[in-house]
Amino acid sequence: MLFWLELEYGLAMLAWLSVLFAGLYVLLKLRRRLKRQTAGAEMKMLKAGLSLWCLLALLTGLELGFALFADHTDAFCRTNISRRWFRRYLDAQRNAEGFRDRREFLKTIPEGKQRVLFFGDSFTIGHGVRRCEDRFSDRVEVLLNEREPGRWEVANLGEAGYEVSLIEGLIRASLDNGWQAHQVVYVCMLNDIEGYDPRTEATIKEIQKVDPQFFLWSKTYFFNWLFFRWQQMRMGFGVDYFPHLADSYRSPAWQGMRASILKMQQSCRDHGVEFRMVLFPFLHNLGPDYPFAKAHEQLRELGRIEGIPVLDLEPVLRGHSAQELTVNRFDNHPNEFCHSLAAQAIFDWLKSPAEAAPHTGSRK
Repeated sequence: MLFWLELEYGLAMLAWLSVLFAGLYVLLKLRRRLKRQTAGAEMKMLKAGLSLWCLLALLTGLELGFALFADHTDAFCRTNISRRWFRRYLDAQRNAEGFRDRREFLKTIPEGKQRVLFFGDSFTIGHGVRRCEDRFSDRVEVLLNEREPGRWEVANLGEAGYEVSLIEGLIRASLDNGWQAHQVVYVCMLNDIEGYDPRTEATIKEIQKVDPQFFLWSKTYFFNWLFFRWQQMRMGFGVDYFPHLADSYRSPAWQGMRASILKMQQSCRDHGVEFRMVLFPFLHNLGPDYPFAKAHEQLRELGRIEGIPVLDLEPVLRGHSAQELTVNRFDNHPNEFCHSLAAQAIFDWLKSPAEAAPHTGSRK
């Protein structure tokens, strides 16, 4: 874990520990001297000093514990612990093309192979999942090759924070740059519409106002974590602070999202690639009052009208609790169990002859 601590933080902590232990040395030396005297007032001050030292030592121990051993994400990657997780498990696992994948891929498809490319946002890239092998895309490849050994290649081209217009641009650029595929699967998260809704940017700016400025809150791990948990309680946001998103599907933003999806489909057609969609629901509020049910219906209907095969994962996941499906109580991204459920459903869908027609793939 030490490798993942910033040099500046490590030097500052060493300096603080030196001060802390020097203070203890002075206090203990003073106590030995005062024991030989009868100065009650000085002894009371000394005891207060030792109590303060114990409190500072306890807080320092908590800070070091978080710095060395805490290793988890939060929904919006706000804490320093979460940002360090991204550096360790996401950024460090990128291949030469810049995508989080466990191996390099050739642009051309090897003879006799079938290739599927998954595009999407943080749900696709595996926010909160430490091993690439535990994501649904990698699990789908294993399942496909168990059925037809050595025939399938699956690449994960997801990117955290991307909304639908950025994903559309990535699909178009990848195909135009010569990436060959038989199938492109857009893994649609319901918040992908946010790029077309100006209320999202306003909400993000409001949230960013609470970014800490004081070094004790901004440069630490334990105190930084406490700061953001306090802000969550004070402001009432946690894993969901975009309450307007469900309404976005009844606003002009829907037309923007619809246009981006149709551009994805057209890019795939231009390159002889089959285009598909997977709908990933929000996981923290599934149930009979799920606020995005109408949005799912709109996206499925779009697929029906435009001839886009669509797999909705909401029925697959609705029978499980948020605790079963999500990374942790502060992060509503899918955990390894949820990825395994999604992988099985996607595998069954991809292999269905009624859903999938043979394609020759992009051959520019």
